[in-house]
Amino acid sequence: MSRADKDLLSIQEARILVENARNAQFLVKDYKQSYLDKIINQLIDDITIELAHFVDMEVNETKRGCKKDKEWLLNTFLSQLKKELPNQQCIGELLKDSAGNILKVGVPLGVVVAFPSENNVVLNTLYSLIIGIKSGNSIIIIPDNQAYCTTIHIVNSVKNICEKYGLPVGCITCLESTSESGILEIVTHKNTSMIISAGKITNTTNTQKPMIYGGTGGTPVFIEHTANISNAVQSVIDSRSLDNGMLPGSEQYLIVEQSIASEVKKHFQQKGAHFLSEEEEHQLLNLLQPKNNGINPICVGKNARELAKMAHFSVEESTNILVSEKNYVHELDPFVNEMKCPVIAFYLEPDWMHACEKSIRLLKEKNNGHTIAIHSNNIEVLNQFALKKPVGRMIVNSPSSLASMGIDSTLSISCLLGGLTTGKGISAKNITASDLTYMREISHSIKCVEYTSRVEEESHEKMLEEILRKILA
Repeated sequence: MSRADKDLLSIQEARILVENARNAQFLVKDYKQSYLDKIINQLIDDITIELAHFVDMEVNETKRGCKKDKEWLLNTFLSQLKKELPNQQCIGELLKDSAGNILKVGVPLGVVVAFPSENNVVLNTLYSLIIGIKSGNSIIIIPDNQAYCTTIHIVNSVKNICEKYGLPVGCITCLESTSESGILEIVTHKNTSMIISAGKITNTTNTQKPMIYGGTGGTPVFIEHTANISNAVQSVIDSRSLDNGMLPGSEQYLIVEQSIASEVKKHFQQKGAHFLSEEEEHQLLNLLQPKNNGINPICVGKNARELAKMAHFSVEESTNILVSEKNYVHELDPFVNEMKCPVIAFYLEPDWMHACEKSIRLLKEKNNGHTIAIHSNNIEVLNQFALKKPVGRMIVNSPSSLASMGIDSTLSISCLLGGLTTGKGISAKNITASDLTYMREISHSIKCVEYTSRVEEESHEKMLEEILRKILA
């Protein structure tokens, strides 16, 4: 089949998918939130037994990440998401006044197109589908070529389960004949309402459609001298090594106060960190080839021992992250590029104020930071960081890769971390189902409201007088 034939096939499929999605959404927009919640609960219950199979497919196809970590993360994420979702009212009546007047209504956007990244494709695809259902939208998934088979399999599994429990046919679909022309047809179609990009922006930037960008980014983490150093170090190591450094809020730059540097380094070495020699760093950089805010694709999602072997130097079997000690940040520093692997750059600063400036420099150097982490017990320092950092979320005394997604933290559960502070997308917060809706606000005359309130008060007073009269009679 010629390229032209493939493009025509993709364009035709794209048009059919959007039209079917529009028709399905016309039906589902009238579903109550409680009904959609039941479908989601059934979906999570039924899909859980397939997670191990999904993960096997993902790792075998992408050659990235750790199966054990992915399974644990998926089960933990979905378990906490299932508990949180019933508390989220996205569509229908959101607010009434005391007289019973509706003041706010949540309205689905319509047809949402999602681009799950090839990194953590199971998590990204499942979450995009769940929030699409929760918000009463139809959703079309565009698979990444690096995770094509896995994505299609997940979408079909979710589609079959949801349709069995009452979701209209066409509400969940996937573009199988992918081409640039077909994708462009979908994202520019008049019935497409929103685009979700989980890590890749291709030809979606000039579509004049609202776009949510939920990609990864380089996260600075600062260990201040009042922190519990042992806990802080363990948190950073566990977080950065989880799924081989591919999670969206994973720490990449470590900033430490000079006064505790030797103690921090000692704890890191005891807990499995390997500090690179000058020669090892040179060998690693030859392998990683960091440029254009990325690294050599064959290094993405590889663990520390695999990276060392590929770079031709040896490390202990217990090694879980590789650390490069740096003196300062400059525009040609290769470690400023985003690295989706368990490598950390280690910087020293004399105090928290200099660390604050270093964090901002790191966030702005490649404009890819949407999250910052800090380990400290000094309220003043925490508040200054909270006020000054150009990020959408700040993680305090917790593993950033997990807490940034709302796992065991006060943030909303989400694997889509809004990238507005990096200049991408329309939101900086953790993306939830509500972000796929708009709010209709209903205005009532103030005079009418005041009159209604006065009538209610007079009626209440008369009722009390009648009760007192009967008691005293």
